[in-house]
Amino acid sequence: MAMLRLGGRMSFADFMHAVMGFLGVDKDYQALGPFWGAILGAMLTAGVVGGVVQSRTKRHQEATALFEFSKRFHQLLDQAHDLAKAYKAAGGMPSEAAAAEAGAYYRKFFDLLVSEYYFFTQGFVRRETFLEWMNWRWGAWHDIEGARLVVCGVPYQTAWRDWSQRPLMKSHPLVRFVDDVHAAPDLATVRRLVDRLVQRWRL
Repeated sequence: MAMLRLGGRMSFADFMHAVMGFLGVDKDYQALGPFWGAILGAMLTAGVVGGVVQSRTKRHQEATALFEFSKRFHQLLDQAHDLAKAYKAAGGMPSEAAAAEAGAYYRKFFDLLVSEYYFFTQGFVRRETFLEWMNWRWGAWHDIEGARLVVCGVPYQTAWRDWSQRPLMKSHPLVRFVDDVHAAPDLATVRRLVDRLVQRWRL
């Protein structure tokens, strides 16, 4: 079917009439051509507008999630700094009080990790951002300079084992995933683990 007529471009209504004729639709029903044209036009418009709105909403949700995680992380950094000063002022020796402070800190830290994992698997955190977070978890586990984490005398490794082996957390998918990150021989393997997780939740 030609889309152009002699003397001008074919209207959408004429196009729908031509389609009806080509399909062998009775002429009595061809009068519905403009009606179906309006319906199709509305559907196309709604689809385009919906896609744009969904894309903008997704970007907004990603930005909001990243802002909240950054805020919570910097609050934890400030808290760790304050705890380090208090621990040093108290003599820098392990104690029941210091262990309790460390336990409270690490619970917040790992709860943040749970949130990051959940938002990532729901598509609200970018792969590059989550990979950066996991690189730091790997670095902390392997005591890489700049990534080593010790709070009130309690190292990251000890805190993770205690927290992750609680009955309600042992079977959590985050625990299995982060254990794999910790066990990775290098950052290239960490990257592959994150990519594999992306493929899994996108199925």
